Amino acid sequence: MCQLGPAVLRSFFAFGLSAIAVVLTIVLLTLFFGRLFCSFMCPLGSALSFIALFFKKGKKKIYPFIGGSILGLFIGSLVFGVAFVFRLLDPYSLFGRTLTAPLWFGVIFLAVILAVTFFFGRIFCASICPVGLLLSLIARRSVFGMIIPKECVHCGKCEKVCPTGCIDQKQSKVSNAYCVMCLDCLTVCPKTGPTFSFLWKKSQEEKAPNLERRQFLISLSVGAAVGLMGGGLFKAVSKKRAKEEGEKELLVRPPGAITESSFLAKCTACGLCVSKCPQKVLTLGPAGFGAPRLDFKKGSCSLDCTLCSSICPTGALRSIAPEKKKTFVIGKANFNAKKCIVFQGEGACGKCAASCPTAAITLRANGAPKLEAEACLGCGKCQNVCPIGAMHVAGAAIQHYLDDLNQGASL
Repeated sequence: MCQLGPAVLRSFFAFGLSAIAVVLTIVLLTLFFGRLFCSFMCPLGSALSFIALFFKKGKKKIYPFIGGSILGLFIGSLVFGVAFVFRLLDPYSLFGRTLTAPLWFGVIFLAVILAVTFFFGRIFCASICPVGLLLSLIARRSVFGMIIPKECVHCGKCEKVCPTGCIDQKQSKVSNAYCVMCLDCLTVCPKTGPTFSFLWKKSQEEKAPNLERRQFLISLSVGAAVGLMGGGLFKAVSKKRAKEEGEKELLVRPPGAITESSFLAKCTACGLCVSKCPQKVLTLGPAGFGAPRLDFKKGSCSLDCTLCSSICPTGALRSIAPEKKKTFVIGKANFNAKKCIVFQGEGACGKCAASCPTAAITLRANGAPKLEAEACLGCGKCQNVCPIGAMHVAGAAIQHYLDDLNQGASL
């Protein structure tokens, strides 16, 4: 819960006080000490700090046009409540995905990160990561940061080991907006090179070159415009899809997702709910980038568990009262009589009825299942135990409590 990316989304979507407190704490920390978060609090940043120790030495470049475009896309799309940029690039979500997605995804991601970090240093933190880019706006005016004092001998060693390329020996400047406080420069300095100092007092606060600043602002404006148009288009498409949701079969989303469109707009596929699910029924979508869904081949959703809805860091899953989980509808079961053992003349089975926690399934005199759809919660127990797939659960168009006439609006 101390990660900035999810906390920003939760503050924006759900206005959670705890999330706002996290955001303000990290903002104040950055304002005083620069981007400490990127190397010591961010899980992916911490991993990159270690990997960067072995990267190819040499001057690294900063790409303000790329950074500004990505930040603009995020800000623009966020106006319409769309978190798609974060789903792709949020460091917390990327790191979590490597642990919860299929093994091949983690291997490929690790290989790409190793290769990019080896040749380009921490380019992800400096010019791609939306969290780092947000912090860079604050770090430009941080109280404390790195400076190059007059006593520096300008040997260039610090510039070569800097993983983000924020040190410019020729101009004796450190771009604190891009400095991630890895402190590698201090370990190679033979005399008096980069020093952690009080910037405001010495009037040496980081000032980006005019060309760099211009590129960043232009790309930020372009990215924001594209993000606004993209976010607006997503909302328009979502409204159209909402009308069609009742006409097609939906995936069963985690409890608290409410509607497919609202869930996809906020979920960053960080994998936290997947990794913490006691029943191990949750799984990420295709290629590890898709939003979580329930896979009833693995298990079923317990009526006593609300863990996923209580730990969602972005607010994509709204909180469910534990005492009401036993009446919360996430889907509806469908019975295919053609597949049922009873109608194939292979005798009685009754596993679906025996496993149903709400008694929505009973057995007829001939042993065939009788399904009362109104009492079904979509927990998936019947589908999980059915040996030949006669029971199948589809997602609810709007998740809700059984007695909720507003169909989820009260959550």
